[in-house]
Amino acid sequence: MDRAQTSDSGTTFLVERYWPGIDLAALRDALLRLEAAARELADEGDPVEHIGSILMPADQVVFSLIAAPDESVVRRVNERAGLPTDRIAGAIALPGERLERRPTEGSTP
Repeated sequence: MDRAQTSDSGTTFLVERYWPGIDLAALRDALLRLEAAARELADEGDPVEHIGSILMPADQVVFSLIAAPDESVVRRVNERAGLPTDRIAGAIALPGERLERRPTEGSTP
């Protein structure tokens, strides 16, 4: 976790999930549980945030980015939501060029 990105909620982690049979509808339901679990943990004093997830249906894999103070909080939020986790690793999230080029307030596009 040497060079992992930090945010207001802590460090960014990538959660890898091999998830046979997962589809978009099931993932959306699961992510609602993940968001609820993150809110509960944050209310209990452990700041954690689901940044986003990617479904790769052909590979039956889901990748999620989660910001948290440490890996144990990432593990707990996933357990509380009932989601599988195969690997949790520190990550650095970089915005795409389109996001980096957004005009700032008062500038012209």
